[in-house]
Amino acid sequence: MGGVRGEKGILKLVRPGGIVDQYNHPITAAQVMERYPRHCVTRPDIFEFPWIVVRPESVLAPGRVFFVVPHHTILRLLQSKGPRPPTES
Repeated sequence: MGGVRGEKGILKLVRPGGIVDQYNHPITAAQVMERYPRHCVTRPDIFEFPWIVVRPESVLAPGRVFFVVPHHTILRLLQSKGPRPPTES
């Protein structure tokens, strides 16, 4: 899925199977999650940092790329990565 890039003025949501939805206006992550139950919106680096997901109230702006990932995939990624690294205070 590394072939999907951001384009100015286009919001891209990459769904399972490599399907790409495109929007030319901002939407919230909650709107995406309503449309795709049991899924989360994540940044493209989800496979490196599975503990980082987009909050439902976040606004997804054109020019960015996000992934729509099933909950079970995130759980599997978390299990395979082991414990989350400690945060600095």
